Amino acid sequence: MTPLEFLRDAPVRALLERAARCAGAPLSLHFVERNQESPKTAAWGGCAACQYVAGLLGGKRACRQSRLTAASTALRQQRPVPFLCHMGFACVAAPVLPGQGFVLTFGPYCPAGDESKSLEFDALNGLAALTEESAAHFPTTLDDIHRAPANCVPAVAEWTVEALRELWHRAGETAAAPETEATEAPSPAKVRKRRAPAAPQGAADIALALAGGNLAHARGLLHCAVQEAQTHSRIRIGVRRGRLLAVVSAAIEAAEAAGLSTGPVWNAFPVFVGQVSGARGDRELTDAGMALLGLLSVQQESAATGFAEFNRAVISRLGENITLDEVARQLGQTPSAITHRLQRKFGMSFSEYVGRLRVDKAKELLRRTRLSVGEIGRRVGVNDQSNFGKLFARLEGRTPGEYREQLKRKS
Repeated sequence: MTPLEFLRDAPVRALLERAARCAGAPLSLHFVERNQESPKTAAWGGCAACQYVAGLLGGKRACRQSRLTAASTALRQQRPVPFLCHMGFACVAAPVLPGQGFVLTFGPYCPAGDESKSLEFDALNGLAALTEESAAHFPTTLDDIHRAPANCVPAVAEWTVEALRELWHRAGETAAAPETEATEAPSPAKVRKRRAPAAPQGAADIALALAGGNLAHARGLLHCAVQEAQTHSRIRIGVRRGRLLAVVSAAIEAAEAAGLSTGPVWNAFPVFVGQVSGARGDRELTDAGMALLGLLSVQQESAATGFAEFNRAVISRLGENITLDEVARQLGQTPSAITHRLQRKFGMSFSEYVGRLRVDKAKELLRRTRLSVGEIGRRVGVNDQSNFGKLFARLEGRTPGEYREQLKRKS
């Protein structure tokens, strides 16, 4: 896979779109070589001021030169570099892949503490330098330039780059795999492992747990997602921060699609970024994530999701041969009503939801105990070890034994 093919891959584009939303700032991707910048490879978001300036004579050239100067520094130092563009707006340039000229530009944004009048003052100075004319007020709104803590956008840029490089590393390993496995036909589980999901695994499950008021289950899922971050020890905490950022933001989006009110959560996101910046371990990362996601749980009543009783009914009988008809009778609802609600709001069937809960519980037991795979299967309600292995591989893309072995190698 070439770098350009990688950056156009659906999971990578989904990651970048989510990064732009988390940063609250526009995001663009360019290729830079020999002080020349290609047209945008991709872009997410925008602001009225930048669109206005791009339409002025020399505006695009001035914007490009600002990006090029910062991009050259970022590529040379191989780290995200905050800078001020020619309009005085804060931005961040971040190199994407080692040895490649692709650069992400986050911005513009306004560091918290800067007053709106100061933002307009800088914008008017930049406009005057372009047009050689002074104005009392900027011609377009500046309200869509996001205010964020000073370290928020650079931190999002750093984590985005670390997550992209980890995906690139894994893509390289996958590309090399057929050479070492040429003598055997790939199993269905191995084929599935090569298809990375567009959103982090577990995000919809976390949203569903929060909608049902089950904070303990949501916390367990989030902690598991952080611990599963595949990385090298040299950048372990950075990649785990990035993993948390991706999973939390994807869970918020899943909750939003399910009808929960997410406005207060997105408003608190910059504070969450600051907390994650200071986190030094998995427990602190999980605490920061749940401090934010806990705000979703208090919204579940007004969202009319009605999943709390449903969650309790399913989880209390997870170790048994539970059926949709039995749960529907217990709740006084029709099976079709439950199925429709799960599918419409969370994109999964009843059997998929129960299977996901069983695999989530099994992953916890695989991490925390030395129980055999067969015993773990029985504890989560799947008595046949072969069926348990197939369920686990279908949802995780690897067998229970492979999952446990991979965790050992990362510890």
